[in-house]
Amino acid sequence: MQLISLPASPYAARVRIALRAKDLDVEIAPPPPSWPLDRRFRYVSPTGRVPVLILDDGEAVWESAVILELLEELFPDAPTLLPADVLERARARQLVRVADLYLMPPMVALAAPQDPRETRRLVEQLADALAMLDDLLEDEGPYAVGGALSHADCALAPVLLAARVTGGRQDLDLIEALPRVSAYARSGSEDEHVAAVLAEMEDGMRRLTRVSAEPTDYQS
Repeated sequence: MQLISLPASPYAARVRIALRAKDLDVEIAPPPPSWPLDRRFRYVSPTGRVPVLILDDGEAVWESAVILELLEELFPDAPTLLPADVLERARARQLVRVADLYLMPPMVALAAPQDPRETRRLVEQLADALAMLDDLLEDEGPYAVGGALSHADCALAPVLLAARVTGGRQDLDLIEALPRVSAYARSGSEDEHVAAVLAEMEDGMRRLTRVSAEPTDYQS
């Protein structure tokens, strides 16, 4: 199998965390240089975004949340990243949705130039979403649900790193005032799989900054 991925992408990072945690031997490859307009790439990724998982038979699966679920079904003997309890499984999936529907959209928008009024609106939207997450997280432990690494952590840890970077661009710390979110973000390094991928993200962001003045495109 092959994962088409970019180091700085929070969406691709969540899949890389899952691959590490499941100890799956998957080749990590970048998209073609002319992506997202490359016609061959759009054949496997109609949205023109990463990540894309290419199966051994050539079948392509896109959308990171779908890839996470697929890995659970394709590799039932690998360590699971969904809690055993049915309500905790629902909670893990719910937190993935929070990341995708409420945390990522304002960050994606802020990655592009905006007028000052729209920037303030988007920053407030992101701050509200982080406050909601603060209410949803558990008080203890380095993991979001059930005391073990789950899809929720795969999604949230990269998103919170992106949120710190996004806030920093606005000279704001959007996380430190939120006790559960800040504690959770700090504890991410306690899991070796999360820590390794966050380091990849940070390195990818540094390289992007060196080669371009444009902010990271968090859609990919």
